[in-house]
Amino acid sequence: MPKRPRTMKRNRMAETRGNKIQWCGPFGYEDENCRARSPNAPHRFVTTDITMNQFPQRKPLRLKTFDYKGPDDVYFITVCAHDQQPFFTNHDLAAMVINEIKHRRALGEIQVYCYCLMPDHLHLLFSFGMKYNKTLQNWVSAFKRFTTREAKAAFCISTLWQRNFYDHVIRCGRSPNGPNELTEKAQYILNNPVRQMMVASWEEYPYCGMIDVLPL
Repeated sequence: MPKRPRTMKRNRMAETRGNKIQWCGPFGYEDENCRARSPNAPHRFVTTDITMNQFPQRKPLRLKTFDYKGPDDVYFITVCAHDQQPFFTNHDLAAMVINEIKHRRALGEIQVYCYCLMPDHLHLLFSFGMKYNKTLQNWVSAFKRFTTREAKAAFCISTLWQRNFYDHVIRCGRSPNGPNELTEKAQYILNNPVRQMMVASWEEYPYCGMIDVLPL
């Protein structure tokens, strides 16, 4: 069984203000209380325009007749950081989250088509492996539970993610528009840091990428 990469201990780039931890790092945030100190990477401070209006509090929209299981469909999910704090400007924390996605792929749980970890949310386009027989809710809960435990141990962040997540099912083999929709979602995910003017091309952003071939 593939072993998870070790998570680095608490990063010194964190500063505590009250009950909140503010992070500084590459592609990070800067305010009067937080200044980046990393000598190893250039720092360009930006803010993203993500707001609660982009991810509104939603009613339960999951289909009652759909089981959200099996390898036939592709899932586009968005998971937001708790209180939309920019936790993932910390390189070590961001690397831990991405490594966990890759670890679960290595276990055969998922096929990962593309991902993008922004400072305060994660986009992931994936499908389940043949041997994974649990639901989308089960998988996301397990992923969030493990990464939260690691974040608490290594970075003193007790609540890493918001409670819910946002999902969209792409029924590739069952809808004539499936391939086009899949391509559009992949482009949307990868170009997220470009739209936020963090980089000129998504290939320049260290926390996004494509792994498996899109099932067009």
